[in-house]
Amino acid sequence: MNLTRSLLKLNFPRLYKPDFERFRRAILTREIGPVPFGELFADVETVGAVLKERVIDYNQISLNPSQKLSLGVYWDGYRFIRQTIQFCLNAGWDYAFSFSIIPFPNKPAKVSENTAQLAKDRKRLWLNDNEGPIQTWQDFETYAWPTDFHAINTISRVMALRVPDGMQVMVIPGGVFEWTSQLMGLVNFSYALADQPDLVDAIIEKVTITIRGVVEDILQEPNIGGIFMGDDLGYFSGTIISPTVLQKKFIPNTKKIIDLTHQAEKIFILHTCGNMFSVMDDLIAAGIDGKHSFEDKILSVESAYEKWGEKIALVGGVDVNLLTSGIEDQVRKRTHQILDACGTHGHYVLGTGNSVANYIPVENYFAMLNEGQKWNQEHFGTKG
Repeated sequence: MNLTRSLLKLNFPRLYKPDFERFRRAILTREIGPVPFGELFADVETVGAVLKERVIDYNQISLNPSQKLSLGVYWDGYRFIRQTIQFCLNAGWDYAFSFSIIPFPNKPAKVSENTAQLAKDRKRLWLNDNEGPIQTWQDFETYAWPTDFHAINTISRVMALRVPDGMQVMVIPGGVFEWTSQLMGLVNFSYALADQPDLVDAIIEKVTITIRGVVEDILQEPNIGGIFMGDDLGYFSGTIISPTVLQKKFIPNTKKIIDLTHQAEKIFILHTCGNMFSVMDDLIAAGIDGKHSFEDKILSVESAYEKWGEKIALVGGVDVNLLTSGIEDQVRKRTHQILDACGTHGHYVLGTGNSVANYIPVENYFAMLNEGQKWNQEHFGTKG
């Protein structure tokens, strides 16, 4: 351990001793052993409720290199890092999650009432699907594409220096499809696939280059375990756009980022919501190590594990609707069912079907984790 890391590493109450290598083995192998726990991320309100302190939204931490960084911004970033690591330790994860938010200039989001029980400001932001900053070639040529990848990765870089021994950081950079469709607005993007395919291709290329730059920069750092890319491709009944378009235009570009991650000997997990299973085999062929996000009314994690569990790891699967509206006994019973089906042959990580959202009662989330500990104790003689 070098001197810099020795000085910067934070000391935490050791409620749990992380072991990222155990998590890596669960993702990459079918080694039999205790099932680890993990998620894409937890909402800031949930982190705050668990730690019983105010947690700043990462989106409010300004890391734009063109702006003057105040002492307050540095302090907010430091506190966010500490709180994120502490939450992940409390939840029994072997990694901390970190957002490398790429500052693509975009149109203002839509605002509506936030009914989540932990929400404080009562506001929820929604993407504006009807418009985006790039509609024409002129928009494309004058667009301020992010270039300071080092600055974008500031939070992730510092977090990697501060995690305790045994823990690593999984970085969330955003995905090729999501960023591309947001830059045009999903409605206009859908029309442009037919009316302006060359412009769509140009945006895809620039988005891919940008994500690759961010990923390449952060993978050079110590204690970075891999990439946890969020790129929602589906909704309830199918993929958001034609599977053929995803196969031709988007998955090959995602593969470039997967290959870059593997060249650095790191793991790549894809979070993608909805009924995107028509392209699941294409994503596996592209090299993803794990798939996160499952919803029982679309495809249960047990069914997905039966079909793809020998090829890749599956992460999560305890349905968010159940966690939100169910009682503790229901959560425990469902967790036990999933573990019995997926937990004895590797390639599985216990977690929610999507993320630790601020509308999930904290008691239900920790009931799921506690049931996982009990199941591990019964089957492997250790909680995890």
